[in-house]
Amino acid sequence: MKKENRFLDYIKIILVEVVAFFLFLFFLKVESIWTVIVAILLVALIYFLSKIYKEKFQALLEPFSRYQNFAIGVLFILLVLYPIISPLMIVHSTYWTLILIQTGIYIMIALGLNFQLGSTGMMNLATAAFYGIGAYTAGLLALKLGWPALITIPLAGLAAAFAGLLLVIPIYKTKGHYLALVTLAFGFMLVLAADNIEVIGGPQGLKNIPPVNIFGYSFLNNIGNLHFYTNYYYLVLALLGITILVFARLFNSWVGLTSAYIRDDELAAKGCGINTNFRKLIVFVVGNFFMGVAGALYAHMIGFISPPNFQFAQSLLIVAIVIIGGMDNILGVIIASILLVVFPEKLRVITEYRIFLYGILLVVTLILRPRGILPFGPRKYDSSILKFVRKGGS
Repeated sequence: MKKENRFLDYIKIILVEVVAFFLFLFFLKVESIWTVIVAILLVALIYFLSKIYKEKFQALLEPFSRYQNFAIGVLFILLVLYPIISPLMIVHSTYWTLILIQTGIYIMIALGLNFQLGSTGMMNLATAAFYGIGAYTAGLLALKLGWPALITIPLAGLAAAFAGLLLVIPIYKTKGHYLALVTLAFGFMLVLAADNIEVIGGPQGLKNIPPVNIFGYSFLNNIGNLHFYTNYYYLVLALLGITILVFARLFNSWVGLTSAYIRDDELAAKGCGINTNFRKLIVFVVGNFFMGVAGALYAHMIGFISPPNFQFAQSLLIVAIVIIGGMDNILGVIIASILLVVFPEKLRVITEYRIFLYGILLVVTLILRPRGILPFGPRKYDSSILKFVRKGGS
């Protein structure tokens, strides 16, 4: 009987994810604004129905919580198949592949900020700056020294992490809106510096940054009949999977546990013997590392970067993603990234009213879900992770 129930749960998961996947493809396909509005109204209707028929919706979603690994596996297979299936359904599939790549990059950045802001309460308004540090590091190493992406991408992450280390050391005791102001000023300083230093391109930026080349395979090559963006799609998908795995493990480890303690009551955390300065340092450095990696991916893919790519508006977007998704919740951040990156592109057909409708969406979301789409939940503490880091802690 148990095997039959498990089999039925597996079928449920597959059906729900496949239907959701093709509905998403259909959403990308349609270009009529009225169809987009109808889709938004249907989502709103489903939300209200989930409140009315709460038990039935919980029964439908229960297999996903019971068999998380299977659900993730099915989702991963669908994402792998996207570049193959999308050209059969979507006219401008290459354009949407690029948008999904950018969405994956934003998810990586937002997960880094979520670890800082959502898990630890450290407001970082310089995410675009650390993202830019990674992009410029990868671009300069590739252009000036000819280093391949396998070296420039991790080094870009380390450069952003090191910049975060230099910033966080003098501001250990700064928190709240004071920390926000410091990071805000830091972000503006870096953009101004990049705009005025000719060695790194100045206002003209860096041009002709080499594409990713792994063991002689250039990512400018097409995969069969698929556009070369497919190479970057799979690369971002792989790195995003690693990023999610790392933050999921950190979330359920002593790092996530102590981070939440610091966020909720730093004084009490100190009273319990937690070295809050060291924990904050870890959180800030790790978060910035992934922002730098995301910046390197962007630089190699686009081939051109300049200071306007890393201005404060990008930092605000990342903060909005974390807050609307639900702070300290990885899945919420992923959903919010898709909403705030993909959805505005669908509204480009009504350029005059796009920002207006976009603003309404944000306000309605915050009214209906003031704690975000998916608020943070309890942790499953796992002491087996990163034990070596603990030796440098308290």
